[in-house]
Amino acid sequence: MRSRVLTVAATASLMAPAALASCADSPHQGPGTGPRDAASGVAGVVVLWPVCPVEGAPEQREDECRGEPTKASVHVRDRTTDDVAATARAGPDGRFRVSVRPDEYTVTAEVPGTEFCKAVDVTVRPGMYADVTVRCDTGLR
Repeated sequence: MRSRVLTVAATASLMAPAALASCADSPHQGPGTGPRDAASGVAGVVVLWPVCPVEGAPEQREDECRGEPTKASVHVRDRTTDDVAATARAGPDGRFRVSVRPDEYTVTAEVPGTEFCKAVDVTVRPGMYADVTVRCDTGLR
């Protein structure tokens, strides 16, 4: 009986470091975020807008001057505390996806060469990704 107890204790002591290592390697995207494989978050696209003149040209409607996708740094901030919950990089296609816990957030972007990207408020629901489009002003009128 005594050798059986020692075997169980030895096995447990060998398994503990592996269990702790797997917890330490758990991927997170920043303070307050859920794991990368979480079932909720924010996904979207960052666009430069407008890309053609929209003022003084009534024949050219705003929707015909769709935004042009662009690389960007994206920040997802908790709407209550303004703490950064997660960050992401939008690729050349302007797309990004980041996991966060269900809550209310404000999504902002930074694009070199632009002065202003309009913040977007979003509500992330459990098990879903909120879809957003962040428009960054080109200054073109």
